[in-house]
Amino acid sequence: MSGLAEEEVDRSPAVLWLKRGLGLLLGLALLAGLWFVLKDLIKGTKGPVRQVARIRIVPNTPPPPPPPPKEERPPEPPKESPKEVKIEQPKQEQQPQPQQAEQLKMEGQGSDTGLAGLAAGAVKQEYAGQKIGGDGSVGGSNRMQFSVFTSSLQRHLQEQLARNRKLRDADYRMVVKVWLDRGGRIERVEVAKSSGSEELDASIRTALADISAMHQAPPDDLPQPVRVRIANRGA
Repeated sequence: MSGLAEEEVDRSPAVLWLKRGLGLLLGLALLAGLWFVLKDLIKGTKGPVRQVARIRIVPNTPPPPPPPPKEERPPEPPKESPKEVKIEQPKQEQQPQPQQAEQLKMEGQGSDTGLAGLAAGAVKQEYAGQKIGGDGSVGGSNRMQFSVFTSSLQRHLQEQLARNRKLRDADYRMVVKVWLDRGGRIERVEVAKSSGSEELDASIRTALADISAMHQAPPDDLPQPVRVRIANRGA
């Protein structure tokens, strides 16, 4: 009796629909699982997906102009601090004192022409600044007078030497020291600067020993000796 009751329950429409629903759900679940498995397998066998390159067409417009260069300011010159200007007081120049001419005296015998020690004798410095009739001092007011007399003496020596036949055609330039007496007569002559020829120097000294006295007497306080430059250009 109990077995028949169970078969009747199993064959009831509700039970049948329940079993069919469960079977349908189970089949759908199997199909879904199979579909996922096949999908994974298919994805694994496919190659890498190609990426489509996209080309963007840029409009043909000129590039913008470059920005203007920045103006560089010139460096400012360094500021100079004002310098102190020192005003120097002008120094008073000391006027040079006139040098006293050295007096040379010849030792030994003089020549027959009256020029003491012209041809022979040794030279030594005995005293300096000696003047004819003076005390050894030179006044500023007499310098012009001395200069005029020295020019006259130079002209006198040049004229007298030009009359000498041996020296007329000679070419020389030299400086001599001349000592004079109070009457303007030459007492002694020495060569201060040679002409370059000893023979010519000796000839000029001999010629000066024979010249006449000056027409003009030397100043009383004229410093002795007087340096005179003589020169001649030969023919």
